[in-house]
Amino acid sequence: MLSQTTKTIYLARTLSPLLNTSYPLHKEDWLAYRVEGTLPYDDVGPMSFYLHIPFCRHLCRFCEYTRMSLPDDMRQLRYLDVLAQDIERFLAAHPDTVLQGFDIGGGTPTALSLDNFQRLMTLYADTVRRVQLTSDFEPSIEGTFLTLDNEKLDAIAQAGIRRLSLGVQTSSSTVLNAQGRNNVDADVMQRILDQAHAAGIRKVNLDLMYGLAGQDDASRQRDLDVIHHLMPEQVTLYELRVNMLPGVQSASKEELYNAYCSCYEALIGMGYHARFGQNTFSRSDSDFGVSSYLRNRMLKGTSYRGFGISAQSMSAAGIAYNPGKNEHRLSSFLDRATFDEETHYALPPEELLSKYIAIAAYSGGFSLDIASNILGHDAGEHFSDELAFCLDEGLLTLDNDRVQITRKGFLHYGAVFSLFYLNHKNIKTN
Repeated sequence: MLSQTTKTIYLARTLSPLLNTSYPLHKEDWLAYRVEGTLPYDDVGPMSFYLHIPFCRHLCRFCEYTRMSLPDDMRQLRYLDVLAQDIERFLAAHPDTVLQGFDIGGGTPTALSLDNFQRLMTLYADTVRRVQLTSDFEPSIEGTFLTLDNEKLDAIAQAGIRRLSLGVQTSSSTVLNAQGRNNVDADVMQRILDQAHAAGIRKVNLDLMYGLAGQDDASRQRDLDVIHHLMPEQVTLYELRVNMLPGVQSASKEELYNAYCSCYEALIGMGYHARFGQNTFSRSDSDFGVSSYLRNRMLKGTSYRGFGISAQSMSAAGIAYNPGKNEHRLSSFLDRATFDEETHYALPPEELLSKYIAIAAYSGGFSLDIASNILGHDAGEHFSDELAFCLDEGLLTLDNDRVQITRKGFLHYGAVFSLFYLNHKNIKTN
């Protein structure tokens, strides 16, 4: 007989707005694991780099990431110089680094002045020339339509970056303006996409969001019409997460579920490929729709090193954060001589597994084999009760080692996946 505890926990969690792809749920949850020193990267094998550029021309209210208003050109350049020094120190200490991914995100990296953006692209190119790259290495950079031009697109392509991710979020001026962001005309989007492809950028991803205040069926259909007009190589659907946005009201689970389902069906109808429950869509059935950094992080839980203010790093020993995480006065951090990690958590396997499963939920499932490697013993046996409950209730399917959410399970996907956090009885969900 299935444990009544599992069912009780699941039903209680269906009422929580916090359970999604975030972990930990509260910054104090890991205080017991905080240690001195830096995160070790011994024998990690192929890993990824992430560069965080926290500067934006406009600060959107829906954004939960660390960002600040774009400073003047001299402070931009100083930020890049510090990044270069931090990368140099890491490579000097780890001369045999093998990279399987390299993402540049933010913030808005393309908001930098042209000279500083070209400096950023030179920094990227110089870095990858010094390391070994895996055969599936596919770097990516984030940007916005209104911060791009031919010169920046050429600089991206010349540096060797062939994937560009652009935020649309929604085509509704009313919704965007309420979030502190300007709308972009579809013709402008088309021009930038054409210029990107002409420059040699092979893959353009467009981000859409659902759960924003003011969105409805009509505005969502207009968003999908824009995608159908542009037909980018990839599309990513993001649910508005309220964990790090105090005072922001979340849409109901039913509203979020219906929004995802309508977008999913429309994108599949356009010829995009994705499993149900996955938030990344690709026009190629052999492409997962993300950069190699995100693909390896999401599907395999592999190590990565973050550079820049508030960037996160992870290895098998734990997770570390650079200065600026959860801080409001970010400008004070720009004068530092280094942005290297400030907070280091030596996490036990159970916590590393929780982080992996939360991130893997973007793909709509996770690998029991990967979970077993993190735990150090058989995850299928360890979670036999949770698996039995979810399979019996039709919340998950199991295909070899792949656990995948079903349509029924996706309504409360956060509650489903959180059953596999080994410390689930202690999670605060409000």
